Amino acid sequence: MTNNEHQPTQRNIWNLILGIAFTGYGSYRLYYHLNSVETDTFGLILAIAFVGLGIYDLYKYFTGK
Repeated sequence: MTNNEHQPTQRNIWNLILGIAFTGYGSYRLYYHLNSVETDTFGLILAIAFVGLGIYDLYKYFTGK
């Protein structure tokens, strides 16, 4: 075995934690927004952004980037 072999990348645990947290919170806010009588456009945009950011963090964690 030589040193030139591909070593497994070390995953950042914060990407996993933040990905789960952002996806969970964004999903909760999106669910709350869709089931409420009052509509808040900024809240909807913010909830979608949290879900997107959470999915991106989970993608970074599982791909090792």
